Amino acid sequence: MAKHPFPGFLLVIEGIDGSGKTTQAQLVQKRLQGGKLSVARTKEPTTGYWGQILRDSALTGRLSLEEEAEAFIKDRREHVENVINPALKSGKVVLMDRYYFSTVAYQGARGLDAGTLLRRNEEFAPEPDLLVLLDLDPKLGLKRIKDRGDKANYFEKACALRKVRDIFLSLDKPYLYRLDATQPPEALRESIVRQFWAVFDRRLTRPR
Repeated sequence: MAKHPFPGFLLVIEGIDGSGKTTQAQLVQKRLQGGKLSVARTKEPTTGYWGQILRDSALTGRLSLEEEAEAFIKDRREHVENVINPALKSGKVVLMDRYYFSTVAYQGARGLDAGTLLRRNEEFAPEPDLLVLLDLDPKLGLKRIKDRGDKANYFEKACALRKVRDIFLSLDKPYLYRLDATQPPEALRESIVRQFWAVFDRRLTRPR
């Protein structure tokens, strides 16, 4: 779909498990709403039919590679049609905790071609205005998961996360903003918000 033509703003936060995506999504949402912006925060997998299948598989045993990739794409198609595009059309800031870049990285780490996955998703999913990548060593990510009292699921194994991280780091997009996720949460939030406003302001002076 390439760059979306809508008046809203698509902000995506990505990274391996334990990198702090959900924390930053919460912090950034509060800061942007404090700036009088209308923010729609959402995440993937969704809580819809296909999303729930994926969530269950993370705990009970992963689907086959092909089944998993197709489930992510079907879940995302519904998400784009029912949530993302309508919010962008209404002029909202859509703030996402994971998007199709996670599918590219995680299913790419399992053996699918990352470039093909990227192209398949971008045929229908709008590209972000700003993609924030929280980069973190997988060992630290797994330690954070353990420290918060959670058990690593089937998506969260050290050897797999190293491959996932490598794919994330290979992404080459003009809207990509990479941050060291070992920084304090407040510092990360300020960096994300500062970059958001920089991109947001440039968009206001440039026709879509």
